[in-house]
Amino acid sequence: MSYENFNPKDFYDLALYIKNYYTVPENLKEATNRTCISRVYYAVFLLLREKILALPLWDSETKKRIENTNDAHAIVADAIKNVDPKIGNFITNLRSLRNKADYKIDIEMNEEKVEYVFRIASEIFTNLDATMSKVKASDIISAWHRIQERRTSY
Repeated sequence: MSYENFNPKDFYDLALYIKNYYTVPENLKEATNRTCISRVYYAVFLLLREKILALPLWDSETKKRIENTNDAHAIVADAIKNVDPKIGNFITNLRSLRNKADYKIDIEMNEEKVEYVFRIASEIFTNLDATMSKVKASDIISAWHRIQERRTSY
């Protein structure tokens, strides 16, 4: 039996399932919220990254550079923001909340933040085909160069 690639949207579905169908003790509510925020972000990020990498315009060297870079999160957000600022900003907001959920234990991750990430992820999924139809390889390369320039200017 051969393995079919994991569907990143399953992270979203899992987070939705946890949010809607699990009754967790009060002391685990925030951990649940943080888990949902993180999984929703990764559903969006991985889906977009895979769609970008599937563009037929890549030479193998460029694809490897994008695929293996530590900057993949920033490249995806920056490239999408270039063709659809609203969706790009949603991705940036999701990433920021995911970073806070995963690393900032002094910031509360409440139900409002969870609802927000589900709402914007849903909008990203709804507009996915329209957004991706605008993305060209040159947008990805430009995003990568902008990120490299920002890194060297620090």
